[in-house]
Amino acid sequence: MLKRMFFPLAITFVLFTLCVNTLNAQNEISISGKVVLLDQIQDQDDPLIMLKLFQMPDTTYIQGGIISSDGKFNLTSAPGVYMIQISSNSYQTFQSESFELKKDQENYHFGTIRLLAIKSQDVKDITVRGQKDLMETAFDKKVYNVAQDLNVNGGTANDILNKLPSVDVDQDGGVLLRGQGGVTILIDGRPSSLSGGNGKTLLDAIPANSIERVEIITNPSAKYDPDGSSGIINIVLKKNKLLGFNGLLSTNLATGNLNGGNVGEGNASLSYRNGNFNVFGSYNARYLEGYRNNYNDIRQDLSSGTFILDQNRIGTDLDAGQTIRIGTDINLNPQNTLGMIMTSAFATRDRTGDLWNGQLDTNYQLTDLWERISYDPTHRHNYDINLNFKHDFKAEKGNFVFDMSSSLGKEFIEGYYDNIYYTVDTLISFQPSQFQRLFNTEQNNITTAQADLIYLFPNLGIRTESGLKAILRDQLVDTYSESAYVVPVDFQEDTLANFLYGYKEQIYSAYGVAAKQFNKIKAQIGLRTEKAFQIPNLISDSIRIVNDYFNLFPSAHLRYEMKEKSELSVSYSKRINRASAGNLNPFTNYSDPFNLRRGNPYLRPEFIHSFDLAYSLEKKKLVFSTALYFRMANDVISRIKEFYPDNTSAVTFMNIAQTKSLGYEMIMNLKPIEAFRSTISYNSNYTWFYSQDSTLGNRKGFNHNIKWNSSYEFWNKTATLQLSVNYNGPRVTLQGTVQRKGPIDMAFEKRFANGNWVIGTRVTDIFNRQGFYYFIDRPGIYQSGEYKWLTRRVYLSISYKFGKLENLKKAKITNSNGGSDF
Repeated sequence: MLKRMFFPLAITFVLFTLCVNTLNAQNEISISGKVVLLDQIQDQDDPLIMLKLFQMPDTTYIQGGIISSDGKFNLTSAPGVYMIQISSNSYQTFQSESFELKKDQENYHFGTIRLLAIKSQDVKDITVRGQKDLMETAFDKKVYNVAQDLNVNGGTANDILNKLPSVDVDQDGGVLLRGQGGVTILIDGRPSSLSGGNGKTLLDAIPANSIERVEIITNPSAKYDPDGSSGIINIVLKKNKLLGFNGLLSTNLATGNLNGGNVGEGNASLSYRNGNFNVFGSYNARYLEGYRNNYNDIRQDLSSGTFILDQNRIGTDLDAGQTIRIGTDINLNPQNTLGMIMTSAFATRDRTGDLWNGQLDTNYQLTDLWERISYDPTHRHNYDINLNFKHDFKAEKGNFVFDMSSSLGKEFIEGYYDNIYYTVDTLISFQPSQFQRLFNTEQNNITTAQADLIYLFPNLGIRTESGLKAILRDQLVDTYSESAYVVPVDFQEDTLANFLYGYKEQIYSAYGVAAKQFNKIKAQIGLRTEKAFQIPNLISDSIRIVNDYFNLFPSAHLRYEMKEKSELSVSYSKRINRASAGNLNPFTNYSDPFNLRRGNPYLRPEFIHSFDLAYSLEKKKLVFSTALYFRMANDVISRIKEFYPDNTSAVTFMNIAQTKSLGYEMIMNLKPIEAFRSTISYNSNYTWFYSQDSTLGNRKGFNHNIKWNSSYEFWNKTATLQLSVNYNGPRVTLQGTVQRKGPIDMAFEKRFANGNWVIGTRVTDIFNRQGFYYFIDRPGIYQSGEYKWLTRRVYLSISYKFGKLENLKKAKITNSNGGSDF
């Protein structure tokens, strides 16, 4: 049945591609000029001059390359509005005003462009950097340039997400955007076993210095997968674009407080690129020690009386791993490129804990006391491989991209637990100790295949995008538990806690998007069709549940250019939040007898209608964007905590009737002087929860967060001081409130030898306030808890960059697509 459905779509797509590829090409328009270097620096041979062409008004990168040694350049492009940028090391960057290529025009000539050398008594000690803003805004997304943030050196992808405006990560690795969960995490635009399996994110396996940028898409068009009630976060990894042989070596060392907490990280990146191919690779190793403590206070009113439980846990936390990434790009000819990237990640997470449980009466007198000692080692490995092919149509009329990737993940989880019971007065063990052993293996495999076509119709002023995509997920969870009492130790199988659970997901989709510009108005509409299957399989109980549904996901974007670099936009999209494999797993996790976990195999998808009204303004010293947004979600998948008469509780999931959220977001980049940059963001929303469960009731509340990041360059622009402040207010949930208190971080960086050597230091969570807090307040039930882990550290980082930029002595402009340089 799946083949009968997918193959006709594929045939239709191929035929459509062949048709548009045979359309008559429009004459290209030449862009030419000559670059002259004034006050050329002595002893500098053949300086490398780079040219880039951007399409306006959203500065979309079109093409670029290296200007020939005589300074002349000549490239061609289709009619439209553009801007060029010319740069060379140790020279001031030239950026043109917007210019228009008209369809009846043959040539646009810039004449002679003069680049001035940067004045300094000692040019060798100056680092000339094309510094980007920490945060940039575009039509449909916001881009966070990680390389500009010194406060994530030595961190992981999770540390980066916590720095993003309107983004928060909870204590379990769950990501929230604009105060709500259901965020889709992509790596290089694709699903990966590293971006989440079985309801968990494994982004701590991705080092921060391997990430070029992070894209936040709050109201995506139909081109993107509709998953995620709050939007999409795309993590783009670095990809070399420098010519010749280049490399980067770096290390980060740190320690925690007097209780310990050693940290070590090393990174090596190498690449070689010429006009025909690009080969790159990187290796990262990390070792991080710390602690992880938490406490819980539970009060439950039962028919038999009041139950009060006090829990306090102290423990250690080890996070270590290695990440290897290699890839290549091959330019088959000027129009066709073939690429491959492979990533391997190996990680170890070992946690120990000493949990004291005290049961009290209504006078808060201790009646029962027991200790639970735990050791939870976890080992995981992930392998991602991606193959892609790109064909650029002539006359800059678009491109065709075919992309196929496979992600394989496996996790081995063990748990060793000792329960020791004591008398209240003497603290002497009076019962035989209970031992429990848990062995859990989780497998998470994802295969993705997609074909995307972009085609421009210059005569009509229309841009079209279309594509097909298939996503196949296969997950398996195998859990075995056994218990024993002393003496002697004789372990017996815990039949209630053991299970084998499988999960398969198949999603087949096709989309089409069309955009047209009417003077100052640009309109875009899109539609995505999707057929999906979710199949939770309770193998050990011989129960297989098939969830089969077909959906349409429309999108619409309208943008009005009020004046140059000042725009007003409105957008709408329909989205879906599917239950994860972990949400659907009905088997109970007994690793903590008083705090159980189980899923719900009958969860329905959550559908979201998202509206955005946004305004952006770009000035020389100010970039400002603001948005008013509204979201309405039906059959909302909610995490709830159930309490039982035997004094235990369980975290599970259910569909509630509806949520509505009205919010405001503001992001402002300030550059009052050349050396100072500051990014301020604010997000707030008011949320209404409507539940059909009488025990939960309806709730509403206000949520907000503020993030501020500022940097100051001094010492002839060879040193940078940066301060980062995060504040997250309490967030209202269906059953209470939660809050992740944000840190205040500071960092310093000094660059030597024209930026080849960099030494830096940073302090995270200066006031040691970062932690996670929650409160549950329901009729007859009250619970409060806190999680605190080692967050205050002092880091020392050293990096060395080496290599030689090779100048291609050709008169034509060569293609230079790719990620950021080292």
